[in-house]
Amino acid sequence: MLVVEKCVKRVFCYFNFFVLGFLYSSSLHANNFAYMIVDGQSGKVMASHRADELRPPASLTKIMTLYLIFEAIQSGKINLQTKFSVSKRATQQEPCNLWLKMGATISVKDIIYALVTRSANDMAVTAAEGIAGSVEKFSALMNQKAKKLGMTRTKFYNQTGLPDKRQVTTAKDMITLSRALHKDFPREYAYFKTKTFYFNGKPIRNHNKMLNSFTGMDGIKTGFTFASRFNISVSAQRIGADGQPVRVFAVVLGGQTSVSRDKKAAELMEKAFKKLHATPRMQEVVATKDDIDEIVAQETVITENDIDEIVDKIDAAQQIQVLPEPTVKLKSQQKIKKAAAKFSNSKSVSKSVPKVTDVTPVAVSLKDPIDDILNGQSISVDINRDLPAGWVKPKSQFKES
Repeated sequence: MLVVEKCVKRVFCYFNFFVLGFLYSSSLHANNFAYMIVDGQSGKVMASHRADELRPPASLTKIMTLYLIFEAIQSGKINLQTKFSVSKRATQQEPCNLWLKMGATISVKDIIYALVTRSANDMAVTAAEGIAGSVEKFSALMNQKAKKLGMTRTKFYNQTGLPDKRQVTTAKDMITLSRALHKDFPREYAYFKTKTFYFNGKPIRNHNKMLNSFTGMDGIKTGFTFASRFNISVSAQRIGADGQPVRVFAVVLGGQTSVSRDKKAAELMEKAFKKLHATPRMQEVVATKDDIDEIVAQETVITENDIDEIVDKIDAAQQIQVLPEPTVKLKSQQKIKKAAAKFSNSKSVSKSVPKVTDVTPVAVSLKDPIDDILNGQSISVDINRDLPAGWVKPKSQFKES
C-alpha cells in the first residue's frame, strides 16, 4: 500500500510540473539570454547582456543554500557527519528529489552531494530546517547574506528555486554569489566538480554536462523551471601565457534548451580565455609522494603501473567505489602451468616467467577524496581528462611536496 501511495505521489508531482511547463512554454519560442562573464582574478566584466534584468533563478538558488551550509560547517554549528531529519514539508517538494520518507535521517555530507548533483529540492528543505529551524528563517538568512555580498536585486523566498514570482535575481548578482562562494570556501568548492554521487548504492549524475565537455570546467550549478528556462552558473580554470592559473566565471540565464544554454556559456568562456591569453589546457596538479604512500598503504599488493592507473582515475570531488574482484576463474592449475610455459617460450619475452602457484584476487579501494580536501591535505587529480582532440596527454609525474 505504501509503495502504491508513493508511486501515485510521484506521478502527481510530475503531472503538475509538466502542466505548468505547458502553460509557460507556450510563450517562449527562442533563447532569451541574460548573461555576464568576468575575469575571476580581477573581477573585470568581459561581456554582458541584460545582466541587471530580473529573472527567476530556478535551482541557482541552491548556490546560496550551499553557501550557508558551508558557513554553518565553518562556524562549527554542524559538521559533515551531522544528521538531519526529513520533515513532511520536505517530502512534499516537487521534483527533483532524493525521495526519502518522512522521519528518515541523512548526513550533511550526503545533502551537499544531493544538492550539487541532483539538485534535490527535498534536501534543500531538510538542510534549511536543520540549520535554521524553518524554511522561513533560513530564507531570511539567505536575504541577509545576499545583501552583505552585494547582491542588490536578488530576493529569496525558498531554498529550492521552485517557482515563486517574488523570487528573482540577475546574472550580475549570480556572478557575485558564485565568486564569493569560490573565494570564501575554496576547499568546499571542490564538491561542484562531482560528476557522480552514489547514494544507497545507486549512481546520481550531475546535471552540469559541461563538466564533461568544456576543458578546465570545475563547477558550479545548473537550474531549470518553465518560468526561468535553462540557467547555468559556471567557472573554469586554465593556464595563462605566463604559466599562472587563469579563472573565469560566467552566468547564462534564459536558454530555451540546455544545449543552447551550454553552447552560449562555452562560447563566452572561450572568448574570455582567448582575451586573457590562456592556453587550452587545465592547471596541472601534481600527485605528491604522501598521496601515493597513502594509496599504497590501503592495498595489499600494488605495482608502480597500478599506482599510475589509480592516480589517473582520482577526481577531486567524486566518490570512488571499490573495484569488483576478478570474475574470471581459472579451471585448473594445469592450464596455468601450460600458459606460463607457453609465455616463457615466446620470442617477445627475454626473461622466463616464474611458475604460477596460486591466484589471489585483489580489490582496490579508495576513500572519498573530498575528505582529504576538507582536511587540508593535497590530492591527486587527472588534469587532462578533458583535453580537446589533437592534444597529447602527458605522463603522470610525481614529486615530493
